[in-house]
Amino acid sequence: MPINRIFDITYMLLNHEHVTAKVLSEKFNVSVRTIYRDIDRMSQAGIPVYTERGKGGGISLLSDFVLSKALLNTEERKNILQALQTIHAVNVDPTNEEILAKLSALFGIQDEPWLAIDFSTWYGPSVPDYEHLKTAILSRKVVTFNYHNAKGETSFREVEPTQLVFKGMSWYLKAHCLGKQASRMFKLSRISQLDITAQHFTKRQPEVQADKSHQPQAPEMIHLKMLVSSQLGYRIYDDFPIDAIQKDSDKELLVEGDFPKTDWLYSYILSLGSAVKILAPIDLKQELSTIIKKMEENYHE
Repeated sequence: MPINRIFDITYMLLNHEHVTAKVLSEKFNVSVRTIYRDIDRMSQAGIPVYTERGKGGGISLLSDFVLSKALLNTEERKNILQALQTIHAVNVDPTNEEILAKLSALFGIQDEPWLAIDFSTWYGPSVPDYEHLKTAILSRKVVTFNYHNAKGETSFREVEPTQLVFKGMSWYLKAHCLGKQASRMFKLSRISQLDITAQHFTKRQPEVQADKSHQPQAPEMIHLKMLVSSQLGYRIYDDFPIDAIQKDSDKELLVEGDFPKTDWLYSYILSLGSAVKILAPIDLKQELSTIIKKMEENYHE
């Protein structure tokens, strides 16, 4: 007997005081004899199902039975519910709320939403084109869009979308680019004028790999040491590891550790303005000083 029929029959019995074999045979398009064989197998599996003959009889379950006692242990039930709660938390499919309610009843466990996820920022809406791309991926339809790369160049792309990826605080689209005939990963914030075409595609093998342009080689590491005003502690504690931060005084925080020497680090330090003082490395201090002087020149006529 297919395992899904076990769940379907059990669910029907949990929601009805009793069901006749004829009703079940019509429901699952099998013979009455097959239904009785199924009931015997369910009983052997430990599901407390029984039959009553005569008028008003039928197939029933013990009134205090829950699905978990026969098919799933406590940890398995919790894992299933937690997985669905995670999916529901990211709003992938609003029907998950109904599924959660059904499974909570089947398992005899109260649904306790332990997780909430919000991918929007404090300053703006959530991920652009998320729902459209999800639809295109699941229906396997080619999408087109304009893509703006890191150099400010814009190109028209026609791709076979395969997966949405959230990494490094950003959303990406894994896809096979038809123009380049190669695997690519596109940052969603750089996509504009997205359109889902009517063209279907067949999933390619091997699995789409990430675009190398978004996976640069490991950057140079430097040992950074800087003093930052404690008034900006709300930023420092958000952006640096706790074990890299010490209180140097009541007014300053000492940040020290090994960090990648990237444009982000330069921009971040400059964004702290006069509230930061670089102690090491010396070459970073000199480079920042040169940048600040060039910035100052922009404000002189």
